[in-house]
Amino acid sequence: MNTRYRSFSKTVIIPSAFFIRTLRKLIPSKKNILWAIPEQDRKWIRSRLNHESSHSGPSFYYGSEKSLIRFIKEKTQIHNKNNITRTEAYYHFFKNHREVHWAFLAHMVSRNAGYHMTDLKGEFLPRLLNEEQLFQIYWTLETANSLIFQDVYPQLLLYEESKRRRSSLFHLLKGLETSVFMKPVWEHFWEKRESRILTMALIINEQNFIQDRLIHNSNYSKALYSIPFQLQNLLQLTKILFPVRLNQTKLAGISVSGFNDLASRIETGKSLYLQLFHERLHPGILRFADQQPHTGSRSDYWREVFTPDSSAYSPHYNKERIGLFRMKKKAVRLYSPRLMGCWGAFHSDVPEQGDWHDGITLPDSFRFLLNSNPLFIEREHWTDLHHLEGAVLAKQLFF
Repeated sequence: MNTRYRSFSKTVIIPSAFFIRTLRKLIPSKKNILWAIPEQDRKWIRSRLNHESSHSGPSFYYGSEKSLIRFIKEKTQIHNKNNITRTEAYYHFFKNHREVHWAFLAHMVSRNAGYHMTDLKGEFLPRLLNEEQLFQIYWTLETANSLIFQDVYPQLLLYEESKRRRSSLFHLLKGLETSVFMKPVWEHFWEKRESRILTMALIINEQNFIQDRLIHNSNYSKALYSIPFQLQNLLQLTKILFPVRLNQTKLAGISVSGFNDLASRIETGKSLYLQLFHERLHPGILRFADQQPHTGSRSDYWREVFTPDSSAYSPHYNKERIGLFRMKKKAVRLYSPRLMGCWGAFHSDVPEQGDWHDGITLPDSFRFLLNSNPLFIEREHWTDLHHLEGAVLAKQLFF
């Protein structure tokens, strides 16, 4: 291997990124409350929740109600085949029910889950991790993606059917194994159509739903606490990206760390929601989602950097391709495969864990949204690529 490749960009960008990240930790930005759930709405939901708890017991459904529950479960299973089918199902629902903001948030975050899955078969990570490590991380990402869909998509379908019949059907949520926390929230949304309250509740619900089933599940926790996962947290290599298609495609989003921490994941979800529906970003993100089918390849949003063409992948990566916030001249684009070409079908084996909510108190996080300014993070994304390329080159040089 030629050890005299140019690496000026890495000697500048990587140390600068560490310095900026450290500075941000030392001087954290102050976040103010942007919007809070009115106390009368919290009281309304709390009273309905307490009423449900006091009348808890087995539920029995007959005739058309039983048929509807079975139909919703079957439709959910059909769309829960893989990340591509889930992501499409979320967006199809959102296009028909724009008031349910969470569906668009789920669509865009699910796109990112697909990108992270294909990274495991892409240009850099197979050169750094062994097959077992790659598979463990994939299985964990796929399980989380599948579990959330399994829980929330039936709720969306029940809302859709309620709209079609012009009558609330949320008494059937228990038959769909939905948390008791969500029934009064959906009933409140049915009356008030307050998208922010529903979105906040669904974010809290989904993250609590996977907490015991995934985060504390010994079969999956070894991947979450593995060196590759923790290294991603340390370097902040994991980002949720929202491509904003205006005159050109720009990248908004945030860095994600502390995946094992429930409160951190909930606040991340809230921040992503505010960015996604920010008046400066939302039209461009919506345009991207309309125009670009989800394939899982990062070429979906950055074709000048990534390609799904497998002929671009070489067994040897022996010189720098990434320059100062751009690809070097005549450099081959980075390989990022389409999801269906690199991972097969998924079969969940996560056992049922019961309801995460106690049926009495509202979660502490179910109060307000903190101000989250829109962030364009192309340069941070370039920095991630420099980290990965630098690690690959160093491994080939020293090992």
